[in-house]
Amino acid sequence: MGQLFSIDGGLMGFLSKVSDICIIGVLWMICCLPVITIGASTTAAYYTMVKVVRRQIGTLHKEFFRSFKNNFRDSALINLIYLLSGGVLIFNIYTMYHNLEVSDAYMPFQMLFLYLALFFLVIAAGLYTYPVLSRFEIEKWKLVKFSVMILFRHFPTTLILLVMWILAMAGVLYLPVGIVFLPGLYLYFCSFFMEKILRKYMSEEMLKRWDGETENPEKAEEREE
Repeated sequence: MGQLFSIDGGLMGFLSKVSDICIIGVLWMICCLPVITIGASTTAAYYTMVKVVRRQIGTLHKEFFRSFKNNFRDSALINLIYLLSGGVLIFNIYTMYHNLEVSDAYMPFQMLFLYLALFFLVIAAGLYTYPVLSRFEIEKWKLVKFSVMILFRHFPTTLILLVMWILAMAGVLYLPVGIVFLPGLYLYFCSFFMEKILRKYMSEEMLKRWDGETENPEKAEEREE
């Protein structure tokens, strides 16, 4: 019983992990407020979730803000592209949806389906982009291309990640207090699927350094296929 309630015990370890997950979610939310920083914040949140929470290496706030600073420039332009693309698609979805109410034509339905598919394609690419950025040094346009490639190559996992993202978003909409813990929970469970994919594209040298790491990992070049 004493071991259960000790600092390193099962219950205290569980509560500590839950606390870290919530803190990462709150940091993510705060750093997303300027909007243009959503990419850097998401990259930092994923990096910190894997390194600090799952691998228990480093200090949470230091790792988060170090990753945020290091990836801000690379993520800003990509984030802007995703935001503009998503905004245009949402406007088109809204327009086509209302056209369904005033028109019996089949075209608005087809266009609504197309815009919804493109919107979720953009979301899916974003779900991969920032974890990839947290792990690899890669040029901006190659990063987007690589994200699109792996979302199709690992399509069953992509569907799971999309469902998890939709559930997290719905949870926040229906339970606003969920913003405190749902983003962190999504990233935590997402990382179990994402890490299996990212490891497939890590070089042997990087895998050895990553698996044997004790602190301060360096990002590596994407392995040539």
